[in-house]
Order: sequence, then structure tokens, then C-alpha cells
Amino acid sequence: MFRILAFAAAFGLAILSLNASPSFASRFGPPWQARVVVDQTPVRDHADDSAAVVGSLARGSIVAVTGVQDGWTMTTLGAVHSGDIEEWIEPWVADVVVQSASVYAKPNARDAVRITVKQGDLVRVTGVSPGQAGDSNLWWSTTEGYVAMDALAQSENPWATQWTVPDGLLAMHGWWGRATSSIHVRAGPTTEAPVVGQLPAGQLLKVLVSGRGEEIDGDATWDRIDGGRYAGGWVHASLVRKLDQQPLANTSEPSGGSEAGRWIVVDRSHHSLTLVDHGNAVFSTFVALGTAGRETPKGTYSTWGKYRADDMTSNSVRDPGGYYDLPNVPDTQYYLDGGFAIHGTYWHDDFGGDESHGCINVTWTDGRYLFSQTAPTVPDFTLTVPTGQPATDLLIL
Repeated sequence: MFRILAFAAAFGLAILSLNASPSFASRFGPPWQARVVVDQTPVRDHADDSAAVVGSLARGSIVAVTGVQDGWTMTTLGAVHSGDIEEWIEPWVADVVVQSASVYAKPNARDAVRITVKQGDLVRVTGVSPGQAGDSNLWWSTTEGYVAMDALAQSENPWATQWTVPDGLLAMHGWWGRATSSIHVRAGPTTEAPVVGQLPAGQLLKVLVSGRGEEIDGDATWDRIDGGRYAGGWVHASLVRKLDQQPLANTSEPSGGSEAGRWIVVDRSHHSLTLVDHGNAVFSTFVALGTAGRETPKGTYSTWGKYRADDMTSNSVRDPGGYYDLPNVPDTQYYLDGGFAIHGTYWHDDFGGDESHGCINVTWTDGRYLFSQTAPTVPDFTLTVPTGQPATDLLIL
């Protein structure tokens, strides 16, 4: 997916280098998700200290923000002091708290139902989406699709703390394989762990690390996987066959060379991405590229806007080819006006093929690693890049 950034169109690319405030998502307006940062905050029925208290939220609680007003933040639960919460861009795990809930392909109750989840299931939430195409609801955006707000709550299942997005450094030593049969992805390396998703036979997937778990048919080896929807989940090693041919490194140099000595090559014919340092391949992986009619463009570019998370929506794209809203797309690196970017991906696992609207889709963990390796550098605790730094060259063949 990709978006046209309104600021870029109106004011030029330089605006994307401004330091971000904590309310990063407010660049595009609510809704977004926030986390409580005090031990306890009262929730009032409107924005006034004399208003009735309708509840309270403990530290770490996640809420959906609908607006900001004079030191108050409006949420779907009521009004809270703005200083008691901060925007939260990281994914979190929810329990399904209703008997069953539909997961929609788009944020619209009239759209197709992708799957149905049942009470007690674990779901990874990525943010809040407004309804699209005439739908007036707010939705939890998840890695499987869009779920009604009242169907999910922060998980109390101990396994939820195990199913986390892996550290980007694990991407360096991972390898690619294929599912030998249909696979249940679990929150931990045992059949006692909840199933968090399913991958079909033949699915290309990346293994980050192998470890010991429950023994099955004499084999206690389990693989922790990368990907989009289920990054950080576990599958039994017997269900994955390592590819004989790993992603093919391409160290072609951009025309005129690279001043920084480090660049990225995307080889469209092999659906591969290579990070090159002074002519040496230091990292290679599979990517998903643009579909027919929305191909990833060839050329030499450079990264000019980096965001730890960015919202991508059809509302700000010319000819989007349908409606969508993707909050908190991770580790986004824009390289071409019109919204083209390298970014982590949470809504599909079709790497090694054509799936995007023109962007270069990488796995969640690969995205984290690449974000840390390219210039400009994004300091800790900020969301976008400071001004005056060089950029990393990108060659798309």
C-alpha cells in the first residue's frame, strides 16, 4: 500500500524532516490509539474536571482517541487529561471478548468477512481505523483485518506476553523456507500455546531462530518465524523445509556511485532486496512488490522521509484502486514522491511475489533491521528524522 502525504504535496519534501511531537498520528487527525502513562486516570463523561466520572484506566491501558480539546483527549470511553496518555504506535495483543466476531477485509461492515474469531482467541492489534466508504464506525485494525471495537480487550492470557514482534537484529541470521503442509502458528513452542494464525502448504516464510519446545514425533525443535500477520509466532520445525536457493544478492552500484558507500538494491526479477556496504552484500531478503498496473518503479532514488510508524489510507491517494486504511505501518522509508516506500508489512505474508500498490513490502522484522541501517538516522524516542542528514541510495532494477 502507499499514500500521498498531504504535507509533501503542499509544502515540499523538507517538511517530512521536522521533529515529531508525541502526537505523531495527529498530523492526519484522529482516530489513533494511545496508552495510559500514569498509575490511574479518571474517565469523565465530558471534558471538564467537574464532569461525572464514568470509569478509570490503569497504567498501560490502550484506548482509541477520537479528538483533542483544551488539554483533554476524547476517547471512545470518555474524556481523560491529555497529560495522562501518550500515542502508542506499537502492536498489542487482544483477547476476543464476545462469543464470536467477524473480521472484515476493509473497515466497513458491508465488506467481505475474511474470518470469524471466537471468544478467547488472541488477535494482534495495530491501531484504530475510521470506517471507509460510508461506514461511520471505528474499528480495531488487526493483522487479520478489521474488528468491532467492543469485540476486543487487552489480553489477560499469559501467552500474549510471548507473542511479540521480534527484534530487528534477528533478521540478519534468518533463512527462508516453505511450509510442507498447512501450519498452525502458535504463541509459543508447544501445542499447548494458542493458535494465532494459519499458513497454507507451500507458503514462503522466514525462520529467525530455532529452539527447543514440546517434542513431537521425537523432535523437540521449533522455529520462530518472521512475516507479516504472525511475526514472532512458532511452528514445529518438521513443517518447514529450507529453500535450496536463498534470496539472491545483487550488489549493482547506482549510476555515479554512492557517496555514503552504502546502498540498497531491489531486484524485481528475483523479488529480492540487498543491503550493500562498499560493494559487499551484508543482508538479502525476499520482498513483495507492486501488482500489475501498479508496478514498483525502476530507477535510482534515495530515502527522504523515515517514520517508525505511518498511516496509509486511500483517502489521500489519487486512484487508489479501492479503499483502505492501514494505521501504524511500521518502519516506513519513503523514496519517491507519490507515497512509494520500503516498509514493514502486517496485513499479508505473500513475500517473494507481487502484492503491493507499488511499495516495497518487507517482513516486520526485516523492516526493523533495515530501518536501523539506513540514513538518515532516526534518534530514539522520535518518530521521524531530523534535518540535515544524508540519505541512503536505492537502486531498483
